[in-house]
Amino acid sequence: MGKIRSFERQVFIWREFNSIGIAMRSDIIEKLVSVGLTEEEIRKKIEEKKKEVEGLLTEEGILSIIASEYGITLENKVEKLKIEDIVDGLKDVNITAKVLAVYPVKELEGNKKVANISIGDETGKIRLTLWNEQCDYLSEIKRDDVIDIVGAISKKGMKDTELSLGYKGKIIVNPEGKKITLEKKEPSRKDINELKKGDRYTEIRGTVVKLYRLRIYEGCPHCFRRVEFKDEKKYCNSCNKFVESIYIPICEIGVDDSTGYIKCILFGNVAEELLGKEGGELYSSLSELSKKTYSLKKAEEEFIFENFYYLLGKEVLMSGRVEDNEFLGLEFRVYALKKFDELKEAYNILEGME
Repeated sequence: MGKIRSFERQVFIWREFNSIGIAMRSDIIEKLVSVGLTEEEIRKKIEEKKKEVEGLLTEEGILSIIASEYGITLENKVEKLKIEDIVDGLKDVNITAKVLAVYPVKELEGNKKVANISIGDETGKIRLTLWNEQCDYLSEIKRDDVIDIVGAISKKGMKDTELSLGYKGKIIVNPEGKKITLEKKEPSRKDINELKKGDRYTEIRGTVVKLYRLRIYEGCPHCFRRVEFKDEKKYCNSCNKFVESIYIPICEIGVDDSTGYIKCILFGNVAEELLGKEGGELYSSLSELSKKTYSLKKAEEEFIFENFYYLLGKEVLMSGRVEDNEFLGLEFRVYALKKFDELKEAYNILEGME
């Protein structure tokens, strides 16, 4: 009967503190019960720790701390994920990844710091955010390092899911015997009517049937974020330094492939490639036109149509990802323009007819 009562206590606590890692919690609770703690005492200690860590630990983490206070040793069972498996709202994420880029530490108000690392594995890439003392890891980390990330938390970022290193999380740099080889992933061809939110490494072929607008902003040459004036110089808040700014175009076009229609967004060098002009030249011309119109948006719309009307009817082959605009529906964010391989395209048509 003692074992049955112990099991009932575990079920009661699971219902109140359920997320992931039920097997781990079961093991910890069993051991806490074995040293004489009651259901009420375990619940009380969990609540006390929750307040102490202010939501920065998962239930498993809280129970692990309580167990250590009673001299209980736990087996280190770590399940690692691939980047493609990471979704919003996960806690205690453990992954091995390769460092793709390391960005400078940014100083914030209240003596706080933040820094970002771009990481990837065979299944995708994701951003990892470090806060305050965690930024000290940057002194050890460089591009192409392999890192083990333990105890991260996933959340929805501005565009994609992101990771942040959790409370008591850690990074192990270049763990012995671990390597990651990133192979260039070939995009899969889809008809426009097959596209869905979240599609990545996707290729579409179609005809330009609409020119929306051409926007241009002054950005950082390193991270491409918008710059601001500071002490009469151009300053990047993301890189936390003064920079020589560049003009970055964002071109919006509509593409149809007979199965469907989608708005396509081309950014930076990709937009320059389509338009055949550099950002600085485009900015000068757009600025002149904006002085003659009553609104900047109107100038952006007129500029692309008056100067690039010849793009209408142009056949394009593009790779990119699909995003869901809250107000306008699906959009295609273009990574690259591709040249037509006529022989390959002919084979694709023949395969489609079979």
